[in-house]
Amino acid sequence: MSRDQDKLERMMRAFYAHQDKLRAYTFAAVRDFHATEEILQDVAIVVAQKAEEFDESGTIEFWVLGIARNKILKWHKRRGREARNIAFDVISECLPHARSFESDYVAERRQALQNCLSHLPDRQKKIVELRYVDDQDCPYIAEVLGRSIQSIYSLLKRIKTELRNCVEQQLRSQEAL
Repeated sequence: MSRDQDKLERMMRAFYAHQDKLRAYTFAAVRDFHATEEILQDVAIVVAQKAEEFDESGTIEFWVLGIARNKILKWHKRRGREARNIAFDVISECLPHARSFESDYVAERRQALQNCLSHLPDRQKKIVELRYVDDQDCPYIAEVLGRSIQSIYSLLKRIKTELRNCVEQQLRSQEAL
C-alpha cells in the first residue's frame, strides 16, 4: 500500500470513528435528517479528496468539523437562509457530552414513523416521498399530481398531523407493554 493510500485509509477510519459526533453537530445546525446525511456524504468526499493535504500535526476531528461547518453554511445559503443564528461554538462545546445520535428514543420514533408511513394510502405516500425524500417543493408536487398548490399544502399538513398522532399512539402503546 502506498503512503498516500495509507494516509487516506487512516483519514477515512478517523472520519467514521467520529461520525456520530459529526452527525449530531450537523443535525444541531440544520435540524433536518435528510440534509444531515447529505452533508455527511459531502464531508466524506472532501475528506477523501483532501486527505493528502491534511497536516497530521492537527487533529482530524477539528479538521472534519471545519469541513462540516463550511458544508452547513453552504446548505443554508442554497436555501436562502441566514446561518448567523447557528452557535457553532456552543454546538462544539456540547459534543463531548452528547450521547450517540441514534439514541433509543430516536430509533423508536423512527421505527414507529416507518410503521405509520406504511399504512398511508399510496397517493399520500407519493406526496410524502416527493416532499421529504426527493426534497421537492409544493408547487412542483402540485404540478406533477395535477392539483392546486394549496391542496398540496393542506394535504401535507393533514398527513403530518396524522403521522404525528400515529407515532405518539404507537410510542404510548410500547410504553404500556
